[in-house]
Amino acid sequence: MYGSAYDMPTQFGFPGSQVGILPSTLDSVNPQYYPQIKAFLDAIGGWGRLASISGIRLYDTLRIDPGTLPLQTFTFFQNGLGQTQNMFVATGSTYRKQNIDVTYWTDNGKLSKGYEALIWSIQFIIQLPGSVDQAVQTTGNTLGLTKIPGTQATAGAALQIGNYMRAILESFYAELFLNNSTFEHGPLSLFPSCYGVGNEISTFDGGSDAALSNTVGWCYTMPVMRHIPELTKFGVRLANQNAWQNDNGASPVADGLDFRLVCVLDGIGVQPVTG
Repeated sequence: MYGSAYDMPTQFGFPGSQVGILPSTLDSVNPQYYPQIKAFLDAIGGWGRLASISGIRLYDTLRIDPGTLPLQTFTFFQNGLGQTQNMFVATGSTYRKQNIDVTYWTDNGKLSKGYEALIWSIQFIIQLPGSVDQAVQTTGNTLGLTKIPGTQATAGAALQIGNYMRAILESFYAELFLNNSTFEHGPLSLFPSCYGVGNEISTFDGGSDAALSNTVGWCYTMPVMRHIPELTKFGVRLANQNAWQNDNGASPVADGLDFRLVCVLDGIGVQPVTG
């Protein structure tokens, strides 16, 4: 006998599970049960679907090269894995995006078929070293990334990374959009990251070593979760509104810093069942 406060037991049962309770994963479930699970979903209202759910961090990376930063807008999550991307300053220099650059969930400014996300945080990871790399990659998919970080004997030019961080935080404006609607927006200073390396500074004869990031141990949390459905246009626009110089002012450009801005949308991911 079941009182009104309790659910009636379902006719669908699964080995090793409680009555009326679905398994948390399908890893150990024989595929022959999939139609039965789908029938369970239909029986409780028909609003569900078979899917894998996990924590997700949708990420995309902007590589910024030395020189005067142009007054232009870059939109994150538009170019997916394997697609061509321009450097921010030298726009004629291109590379193909790898897993280290962008999540494989995105496809031409949308989440791929069968993928959706519930986002509760937007963050920008800014990680700055205290000196210019001795050498960076100049060709291929790793264009602009570290090649020779440098040693104490061959350290690159020291940087005032506190000034660099201030220039980045006060020059860039970001806004999250879904279809034609704009949601969270503001200067980069309003979107700190909970990821990154802690701050550290040291100096020595002939150079300096430091790590400065905008991680402060917490991040901005949205008042409501943003739902990004499959095949729906979305992204984060990043506009540079101050043409500051990422170099020492010499001609040709020298002692500029190759750095990255990583946009992260943190939340819950829903993807097709593959097991």
